[in-house]
Amino acid sequence: MEYTQTIKHTFQNTSANAFAKTRIALFVATIIGSSAIQAQESASPGVAEQVEYERVVVTSRKRSESMNDVPISINVVSEDLINNLGASDFTDLIGVVPSLTAYQNGPGRTRLSIRGVANGGGNDNDTQNQETVGIYLDEIPISMGGMNPELALFDLKRVEVLRGPQGTLFGAGSMTGTVRLVSNDPNLSEFEGKYEASASTIEHGSQNASLKALVNVPIIEDKLAVRVSAYYLDNGGYIDNSLTGEKDLNDGNAKGAKLSALYIPSDELSIEMSLLHHDYSDNGRPVDIDSTPLFVRDYPSFDGYDDTMDIGNLTLTYDLDWAELVSSTSYFDRSIVNPRSLDLLIESALPPSVTPHELIDFTDSKVIVQEFRLASISDSDLQWTVGVYADKKDVFYENTFPVPGVDAILGTPSSDFGAPVDHLYYGFDDLTVKTYAVFGELYYDIGDFSITGGLRYFNWEQNIEFYQSGLFNGEANSDERPKGSVDGFNPKLNVSYHLNRDNLVYAQAAKGFRYGGINGAVPVSVCADELAEVERDGGDTRFFDPDEIWNYEVGVKGSDSKGTISYNATYFHINWTDMQTSRSFECGFGFKENVGDATSKGIELEVTVKPIEGLTLSAGGAYINTSLDADVPNLGAQKGDAAPFVPETSFTASAEYSMQLNENIEGFGWMNLQYTDDRFTEFSKENENYRKMDAYTLANLRLGVRFSGYEISLFANNLLDDDGVVRAIDRPPFDPPASIRVTPRTVGVTFRGGF
Repeated sequence: MEYTQTIKHTFQNTSANAFAKTRIALFVATIIGSSAIQAQESASPGVAEQVEYERVVVTSRKRSESMNDVPISINVVSEDLINNLGASDFTDLIGVVPSLTAYQNGPGRTRLSIRGVANGGGNDNDTQNQETVGIYLDEIPISMGGMNPELALFDLKRVEVLRGPQGTLFGAGSMTGTVRLVSNDPNLSEFEGKYEASASTIEHGSQNASLKALVNVPIIEDKLAVRVSAYYLDNGGYIDNSLTGEKDLNDGNAKGAKLSALYIPSDELSIEMSLLHHDYSDNGRPVDIDSTPLFVRDYPSFDGYDDTMDIGNLTLTYDLDWAELVSSTSYFDRSIVNPRSLDLLIESALPPSVTPHELIDFTDSKVIVQEFRLASISDSDLQWTVGVYADKKDVFYENTFPVPGVDAILGTPSSDFGAPVDHLYYGFDDLTVKTYAVFGELYYDIGDFSITGGLRYFNWEQNIEFYQSGLFNGEANSDERPKGSVDGFNPKLNVSYHLNRDNLVYAQAAKGFRYGGINGAVPVSVCADELAEVERDGGDTRFFDPDEIWNYEVGVKGSDSKGTISYNATYFHINWTDMQTSRSFECGFGFKENVGDATSKGIELEVTVKPIEGLTLSAGGAYINTSLDADVPNLGAQKGDAAPFVPETSFTASAEYSMQLNENIEGFGWMNLQYTDDRFTEFSKENENYRKMDAYTLANLRLGVRFSGYEISLFANNLLDDDGVVRAIDRPPFDPPASIRVTPRTVGVTFRGGF
């Protein structure tokens, strides 16, 4: 077919090697696309173009478009699916979005990855963690390395998961994709509200309870409205401490409120403002020790977590008639207290008279972001979006290891090592990062063909001051670090062909990138031999460079004319170069470095079918193979070793059915199944910390009725009570063999209402 030849031509001009690796996928895409058209025409000959149905609108390219018209791989999690899942934060969505995976270390300590670009490891609080997946709340970037915030999913239109590099429009943090939480706007014409109450019981644990509510008030009809929402989640626990007798120690709560306002003073200008406050705290990590029964641990140190954040945004939109001018100003202020048990280390290195105490990390971050962009709104075949972006991030990180009475027991004051009294370690990082960028995308239609070209110029600078001290550091040091800086260009090329109004096939080549960083000093007094080995190999522990990917993909997406069948299929091939990895020394310290290249390739597939009125069937899955391209001695890894924490196969399937029970009552049922394949904690089986995490399956169920604007439902999450491991831990003498598991079976009831 003609569109196939055009895609071939484009890929040959972009990268002959890339095209050679995607010929099979192009052929498959052609077959699928052609079959979809034939099925559509045979189902409704002659009337397909006259039938209208509700289209899913997304803003993935920072303009409102039908999802079927956007030639990239997008998964949209609807508000209904969020409600059926009972999802409290974005990690609850991981199992229902093909190709989205995570390295999890407890609530608020999750690193997302897309399409297998992951290498695990590292300290959660490390200020130098550079994310590969950007997370946005509307216009506000909120991603933060290994500490991505877990905001409650309430009053959202949808969650958009954009797979593949999004660096042109969203920058370095979107190296492999972007997750966008899209809120409902204030309603200018109607007074409305909704509320929700839920209660449930966790198998082997305690109870959950939650309250959520919102009200929307038009103050000046069609001119000014205010929307206020609030939530409180009391989360039960299920981890017991056999040493202290404490039950369900990982219980916690989340609470927050959001105020948003929309003001339209004229036909040309709209002003939208939002303020959000969020608090989360718990009494311990959901970690159980492998040598004990499930959901039990036996160490005394407290490792509860506290997370407070304030997020604000002001967006001005002005209609110039020929283009739309947008100014977005965002503010993000977050404070984290993240204790961690090091009891095993104390037991192995210090006298028995030393009482174990947790290591405590404090992180305070303040970020200011400004973006201006201009997007065409004419009917021309040439459309475009251009903009400028700047941000400034200040992060202060304090790493303390207080052990009461340790100076007297050891007979050596901590001050001899530059630390405060009774501190085995004390250190801090004071970090300032400044970024600016200029970006643009052009969209040109030639009949049924569309060509998209994108480019982003970026400039990044980082300064850091640090101090490290204490007995476990061996000395006090504050060696001056080099200033970090990098600039460059990030391109994208996309060619698509509309098979008809509702179906298209596309091919894309895009670069994804993330910034490098500056490592703290590794103390010579305790790590001399290992430092000498790095120096002999020509390495440098002071800093690490950016890494990048080239993502090549072909896909087909669309629906039949009535919207009863929709689908999305993508084949991708990723070349990942200069991987940023964390190297751990036996002395307990480590650093980030660029070692090795990898290749990730796979398939993403999603299908939704509505065979009869009231019934919706959906299924999706991903096959991902990410492996090293060559031996990496520093990781003890060999060519062909698979990336850690990435399942080779995953899939999800669900069925929802609703029917009128009588004139006033509608009944509904929803079932969902999620499968996650085996995963591993390290590249190499020879690594002493290597552990296998077995495959697991989650089943979820919700049954309920709707009447007079109300809904009551019974639900069971993890119905089969699977104890699947999402994170395996084993790094003596710092961490004993342990696991973080999926939440046990949770059964409860939800009541929703509105006006």
